[in-house]
Amino acid sequence: MAPEKQDYVLRLIEELGRFAAEAARLRNGGRYDAALLTVLQAQERLFARPARDFITRAVEDQVTLLVVGETVANGREKCLAYARLLIEAGATYRERDQAALALGACRFALHVLLLARERLPGLDALPLVERIGPLLDRLPEDRLKNEVRDLLGQLAAPPPAGQPSPP
Repeated sequence: MAPEKQDYVLRLIEELGRFAAEAARLRNGGRYDAALLTVLQAQERLFARPARDFITRAVEDQVTLLVVGETVANGREKCLAYARLLIEAGATYRERDQAALALGACRFALHVLLLARERLPGLDALPLVERIGPLLDRLPEDRLKNEVRDLLGQLAAPPPAGQPSPP
């Protein structure tokens, strides 16, 4: 991979981290709509296209959009960044007392991580998985919450056969 492409991806990941931090700051200040808009802007930056071009696609298609033409390392970073943004959205929905949307965002993030782990050996999702646990603890019990817990368990399990564990 050309050094310019690698530098671009590293800068993009740093920028997405700033977006996520800004979304958290806005959420903590009670500015939920602004936080969600920041997450959406970050997602558009990550996918390099307007939300209408990726948001209605299946999770498998979204992961494919993130990794196509990328090295395994860059694909991992982009998928991890996407999951982090989805978790930020989930935390914002939780603060707005929108439990179903919070759980849906977490479920989507976990699906992204599971697919990325299948496609991109060495993915370390543990830091993001650890963020979802406390978020779940503050949400009411229901079928969706149990499904999210099951997905967390899948990510806590060793990678599928034939794939190395993260270094």
